[in-house]
Amino acid sequence: MSVNADQDGHREHGRWISAATLSDQAVVWLLSSIAFLNALGSIIVFPLGPFFAQDLGTAAQDVGFASASYSLAAAAGGFGASFVLDRFDRRAALLVVMTGFLLATALSGFAPNFGTLVATRALAGLFVGPMTGLLLAIVTDTVPLNRRGAAVSKMIGAYGVALVFGVPAGVAIASTFGGWRFCFFGIALVGAPLFIGALRLLAPQREHLAALKPWRLKERARDFWILLTSGPSLLSFLLIASASYAALLISPNLPTYLTHNLGLPREKLQEVYFLGGVFTLVALPLTGRLIDLAGARLMAVGVAVIMTGLLAAAFLTHTPPIPNALLFALIVVFQLIRSTINQAWVTRVPAIQERAAFQTLIAVATNLAQAAGAATAPALLAQSADGRLEGMGLIAAIAIASAWAAPLLLAALDRLLASPVPKPGPDDRLSPPVIDV
Repeated sequence: MSVNADQDGHREHGRWISAATLSDQAVVWLLSSIAFLNALGSIIVFPLGPFFAQDLGTAAQDVGFASASYSLAAAAGGFGASFVLDRFDRRAALLVVMTGFLLATALSGFAPNFGTLVATRALAGLFVGPMTGLLLAIVTDTVPLNRRGAAVSKMIGAYGVALVFGVPAGVAIASTFGGWRFCFFGIALVGAPLFIGALRLLAPQREHLAALKPWRLKERARDFWILLTSGPSLLSFLLIASASYAALLISPNLPTYLTHNLGLPREKLQEVYFLGGVFTLVALPLTGRLIDLAGARLMAVGVAVIMTGLLAAAFLTHTPPIPNALLFALIVVFQLIRSTINQAWVTRVPAIQERAAFQTLIAVATNLAQAAGAATAPALLAQSADGRLEGMGLIAAIAIASAWAAPLLLAALDRLLASPVPKPGPDDRLSPPVIDV
């Protein structure tokens, strides 16, 4: 039975649909829609870099700081929230962070200069870290282990939907329909019905509360430290962070590289992201099924081989063997496939009463690594007098090394998870008060 089958979901007067009618797959689709919103808020700045540079007067190589501020704030918000998230109904917590994210994103559309844009992006980021952890925790609670790879692939696939529809629409809006500000306003408008859907259709998520210990600060600090520093957790953080760092070295700079180095017209950027999104929608469901069938290590080796070829062709050769739009779309796709493999596999690490905290810490690792990647890139890159980006070859080499680290980290994680771990005793299973909406 789905976690959503909690009796608290049966409310009077149709406040939401009876939880018994929501299967685990329906829950996954609802949460994937919210993940789409999350993904769109994260990636919307990628293709808008040239527009920020022109309208707000910032240097092209500094556009990555808008992504860095968002990621750093998401890490800070996620880390702070990880201490307490598992003590609340996950649905109530999700609604709170969605509200903050939508309001802060709308504020970005009013930014009068680049500094203000960076600040409002940071404000939105504060709510994104907890939101990401909560979404994955609810999915992990809801879907059995043998089908979790497919479920996580739907969540990551929301990123592909954002690429297919959101980013090309963002480029079109920024180019022709009122400018880049309306991209942020649009995200807030899309988020409103999703918020209502979560409020009315998602039942309270309380199953994890039965396994919680009573709140004692000293014991909570000790348990949190154990979760933070255990071998499986550290390997999970490193696995996720290595992929995220490499992705954010590359992704914010792709539009500038394509337009300045390869001469692609700005209005053609949407074609690259549209192709990447279409390929993602096809590839990620297949990826999820293959993870469930073959495991993560074999998949990671295959992705490392392909990423090596793609990045070498894009940045280490003078004449790529395939069209630029197709090549760079495939780079976007395989970055997402790698993230799907990693995210699906680390859901095996935490106990149910630790899942929101663990997944939020995973989001912290993701956002810190993304911030490091976005902030490191300007130091590794330079802009020539004719506007070309120099230094992308070094960034490609770092990304290739990161791709080959993944199979080794996954093998080490599997060995640790195969070791027996102590189970909590009956005295540890006490339920604290909860907050409901």
